[in-house]
Amino acid sequence: MAISAPIGLKAAFLEAARTKSGLAATAMLGFLILLAVLVPLLVPFDVVRQWSNPGQWSDNPKLVPPEWSEVFTGKRQPRTVIIPPAGQSGGFDHVRVSFEVQGQNYTIVVLKQSFDFQADAFPSEISLYMTTMFGSKSPLVRSWLTRPDGQEVQLFEDTPSLRASNVSQFRPADVITYSLTYPSFKDPSYQVYANVKQWLISNNVTTSGEWGELFPSPTGFYSNPPKAQVLLMAQLNHSMLDPRTAQVLKGKYSIKFEVDGFSSVDDANARAVVFGTVYGLIGTDDQRRDLLIALLWGAPVALAFGLAGALATVLIQTILGAISGWYGGAVDELVQRTADFYLIIPTLPILILIGILYRPSLILILFILVVFGVVGATTKVTRSIVLQVKEEQFIEAARSYGASRGRILFRYILPRVMPYTFALIALTVPAFIFLEASLSFLGLGDPNLPTWGQLLGNAYGAGPAIFYTFWWWVFFPAAGIIFTTVAFALLGYAFDKVLNPRLREQ
Repeated sequence: MAISAPIGLKAAFLEAARTKSGLAATAMLGFLILLAVLVPLLVPFDVVRQWSNPGQWSDNPKLVPPEWSEVFTGKRQPRTVIIPPAGQSGGFDHVRVSFEVQGQNYTIVVLKQSFDFQADAFPSEISLYMTTMFGSKSPLVRSWLTRPDGQEVQLFEDTPSLRASNVSQFRPADVITYSLTYPSFKDPSYQVYANVKQWLISNNVTTSGEWGELFPSPTGFYSNPPKAQVLLMAQLNHSMLDPRTAQVLKGKYSIKFEVDGFSSVDDANARAVVFGTVYGLIGTDDQRRDLLIALLWGAPVALAFGLAGALATVLIQTILGAISGWYGGAVDELVQRTADFYLIIPTLPILILIGILYRPSLILILFILVVFGVVGATTKVTRSIVLQVKEEQFIEAARSYGASRGRILFRYILPRVMPYTFALIALTVPAFIFLEASLSFLGLGDPNLPTWGQLLGNAYGAGPAIFYTFWWWVFFPAAGIIFTTVAFALLGYAFDKVLNPRLREQ
């Protein structure tokens, strides 16, 4: 980088900002800085702390694209419908009756609520949640779904073993989950398919033989069950057996629970979630987490990490390089040989090893990078600039006036070097951003802080098929990394164009 006529730091900034690349960089960085300032207000850090807590995101649909993506499908996609517990606004209606027959106490609890469904596609999942309180004997729990066409389908019948001390609290430890989408032997949800089968046979939609051919089950249970939400919410005809031809039955649906208890203390509460097929502005991942939160917080994390790392390393290397070039002799030899040694140290493998052994936080990772970057390429660049600057006449004038070597270094030489230093900082920031993203991609970043690299790593870790299929999980964090690095690269190019005589002539 050749030295031209002296140019101050302020003048370099102003002239760089007037170039085309400088204008683009200023606009892009201004947007990122504004976003970084607003993120804590839009998404408080308390939400980020729950990033690794699965219970925080259980009501979100799993692996669904953004809501605006329905523009490309030509269909109105369903949004998630949540029916809260009784006692909350819009929650289940709760009716409880206790009575005594021949000295035996009985209790009947009925929970019922409706929801309107007008989408052009079927929900991705349906889950029902119950919490029960009972005496020495488990109550009998039954549930039904009433369709807009008047058809009532019994979903399941169960005798729960979990009990709660207070059903209004609805604690997760006391909640029984009935997933109508993913049946298992651990809960009675597989009964849904048996009940739906009998309902369809009774309505002459299918036969037992045809059902067996469509969904063979040598073990007695459905090894490849149909999606219950499709069968339950499709128009009642033979086409409903195939998801490709099934048509959505729009209208008002009703979910009802009936609990038959055997003591006067028996009670129950419920909530239901009909999961949509789209969510928010960015979509969700395989843990049901809102990717918008990680995308927004990725901006301040990337800016803070990149700027802090670049400022610390480049400024330290600049000062050491200036000292090396100004004082020369043994000081110069020591600094330059140390720089040669640091340049051959494989930083990334060392960081990977440290990450595996200690799982450091993001701040500790940054500190390690600064330690490994106290001397390096910037040290050599600064030394070469100082060797040219110290031969200029104003340095000789300062010597003749009796200025000390330290005063000349910090008062006259370093100000001449600083414009070039800030150009190097702008070009170094992308390297730090990519390094943090690489560590997070490998699963070695801060696990408690969502970053763009962590999103990409989670997507790839979920499997190559998911990595390439669920585009929103990959595209947006990758776009964030590219946008930020391009902004700093354009700023560095603008500085270089101002400070490099060859580029200024073009």
